[in-house]
Amino acid sequence: MLRDVWTTTTATFFVAFSILSSSTLVLGSTIHLDERAPSSFSSCLTASKVKTLTSSSSGYTTAALAFNRRLSYKPAAIVYPMSKTDVSAVVKCAADSGVPVVARSGGHSYAAYGLGGKDGALVVDLSSMKSLSLDSSTHLLASQTGNRLGDVAQYLWDNGKRALPHGTCPYVGTGGHTSYGGFGLYGRTAGLLLDRVVSADVVIANGTVLTASNTSHSDLFWALRGAAPSYGIVTSWTFSTLAAPSTLTNYWYTFSSTISNANAVSLIMAFQNFAATNPTKQLAAILNVGVSDGHMSIQMSGTYYGSKTDFTNAIKPLQDAFPANVGMKLTTKNRDWYTGLTDFTGPLSTSGPDVYDTFFAKSVVSATAYSKTSVTNWVNYMIQQDKTWGSKLWWWVEVDMYGGVISQVAETATAYTHRSATLNFQFYGGTPDDGKDPWVGQGGIDFMNGLVSSLVANPTGAYPNYIDPTLTADQWHSLYFAGNFQRLTQLKKAWDPKNVFNFPQSIPLAA
Repeated sequence: MLRDVWTTTTATFFVAFSILSSSTLVLGSTIHLDERAPSSFSSCLTASKVKTLTSSSSGYTTAALAFNRRLSYKPAAIVYPMSKTDVSAVVKCAADSGVPVVARSGGHSYAAYGLGGKDGALVVDLSSMKSLSLDSSTHLLASQTGNRLGDVAQYLWDNGKRALPHGTCPYVGTGGHTSYGGFGLYGRTAGLLLDRVVSADVVIANGTVLTASNTSHSDLFWALRGAAPSYGIVTSWTFSTLAAPSTLTNYWYTFSSTISNANAVSLIMAFQNFAATNPTKQLAAILNVGVSDGHMSIQMSGTYYGSKTDFTNAIKPLQDAFPANVGMKLTTKNRDWYTGLTDFTGPLSTSGPDVYDTFFAKSVVSATAYSKTSVTNWVNYMIQQDKTWGSKLWWWVEVDMYGGVISQVAETATAYTHRSATLNFQFYGGTPDDGKDPWVGQGGIDFMNGLVSSLVANPTGAYPNYIDPTLTADQWHSLYFAGNFQRLTQLKKAWDPKNVFNFPQSIPLAA
């Protein structure tokens, strides 16, 4: 079953628990370390005077909830540093006691890696570190990693109408989003968010605080831009901001609610073949695919960073390729940057409580269009399987057009490697009642896996911000990091030889 994609595509990414509200619970709390943690670790955290929650502390249960309620883990402790000095102190405590360390920025990890992805981790929650500072002459933004995307976007607009390329969920944290190649509507025009990073303040495994950039610790800087959580805790990113575009055109295509399978295949083929031509970088496009009332449901939306006239010319090759008699309707809105952004994000404020979901997701990143035979098989699978799963899961597929400026960066220039991709698929299935219903068991995961395998048997790439914890080691090594994986393992051995920053899909040490 498909939720209303215009509300759900945004709302689904809002899924999470309120880190900001839970962080207030630690004020004045007593430190009680999990009984499994060594006493030296307990003593060290007590001595650090960093606010701490453990299993016997008030507020721990709420603070330890994953935004993906399909998953549940019990951290050894959750700490709330106020400064990079605090971060250094708690990392040293964990490293000395052999306790794995993970960072939590916005807490939106699909696999709950911000809670460790397993029991017994030290969670370094950065929600109290939210400084923002924009240099008016260089236009460089220093942003601590407790900030969410909405915080950054609002601050930049209010301070000189500046902008960065990023995703459309205001509550997503800047830590993981930047680290793993965060992508949004402005990405084809301005690149990935990590491409705008000029330096990072980071606490490494021995507690040392340093700044990494192209001219200082450049090998670490390379690794941070694609796999940062495996190498340290980034306490602040410095971004090179852009002047916000003065005008843009948002657009929405809808099609008949009783579209035939054959026409659905033709629409999908038209979209992916158009993406493969790497059209003008000013054009962003998202295809939403699902099933509603036994028929394929297809909608397309996006932004052109320019005038409506130029949008019409840019989109014409795709629109001309749409099949006839599919009930196509086009809506456009001329916007400034801020209004154009909030058309897709909703309000940018992160002051209210975040929400959560119970779900499983997968992704595929592809540099080529799939064959008509593959797409036909995929459509048939969706129609047939929705008869079973449509009442049990709210599921959908989002296909983002990649390329543009992203593809102008070499695949080895940063640890993030998917530079030649033209398509990014997200396959998402959540339980009804906005995720409040329990997960549906292994059958739901099998259904979601089938959404991928019915399209492509052996994907060659996947997007690490849509992390899939069920992949084998060989699979995620290749799908997420491809040819950069071996260098990442060597740098892991150099920068974190004791594997302090350790979670189920952290970069392993080179043999």
